[in-house]
This record gives sequence, structure tokens and C-alpha cells, in this order.
Amino acid sequence: MAFDKISKTTTAPSRSLPKVDDAKIQQMIREKASSVWEGKGKPVGQDLAIWLEAEKQICAKYK
Repeated sequence: MAFDKISKTTTAPSRSLPKVDDAKIQQMIREKASSVWEGKGKPVGQDLAIWLEAEKQICAKYK
């Protein structure tokens, strides 16, 4: 099937990063969010946006 050829040629190479459990991911997101929040001058009312930004960055790296 053509699909089999496509899936074999588009497989991403494996990453060399270690597998990280969910608790560790949550901790890294928390730390990143805190860093981003402080870096933006500790804005009020930006909690969710900053959390999602941090989550996106960490998950892109480890998941």
C-alpha cells in the first residue's frame, strides 16, 4: 500500500533525550512558567497564557 511507504519514509528520527515521567514534566512546566512570569515582569491575569506557553515549550522538548 502507498500509505505504508509514506509512513516508513516520514518517521521522525528517535531523540536522544531520556524518557521523563508526568510528575517530572509537571515540575518542569511549573518552573518554566515561574521563570516566564518573572521574565515578563510578574503580570497579573496572565496565569493561563503563561502556563500554556511553558507547557508548550516543555512538551515540545520531552514528548
